[in-house]
Amino acid sequence: MPRVIRIFGSTAGPPIRDDRFIPLIELIRAWNALGQPFLVPGRYTPTIEKASEIKRLLYLSARYYCSCGDRHCNRKHSNIDGCPNGGQRIGCRADVVKDAKGRPRTQFRFFDKRESIRSVVERYGADPSKWPYQARAKKARA
Repeated sequence: MPRVIRIFGSTAGPPIRDDRFIPLIELIRAWNALGQPFLVPGRYTPTIEKASEIKRLLYLSARYYCSCGDRHCNRKHSNIDGCPNGGQRIGCRADVVKDAKGRPRTQFRFFDKRESIRSVVERYGADPSKWPYQARAKKARA
């Protein structure tokens, strides 16, 4: 059976690239602050919808980022093998939280993808079948 590429005008595939927060990623890398939580100032997130939009944009900026400077590095080379030019891949974890006054804020942290994979291997072993989550594994049918 052939794969369906378009369904009612939407496209299948990865999310569209967004580079708005690339300078923020580079600034946090320069500070050596990967893994530390940060809050987006409240004036940028006046509503839940705006905070959720910033959360999505942070994720999209980090998803395709590689410090080597090649715009398509993540598409050419996997995260497990890493960047052939020695670039650093960055991931993002973001949540919408409320501050003390009840206003929505976006809390985020960036992390090194290679270090994340190493910590999973260190904790659960080298066999991917024993990992709690396998991104590329096919789901077993019930």
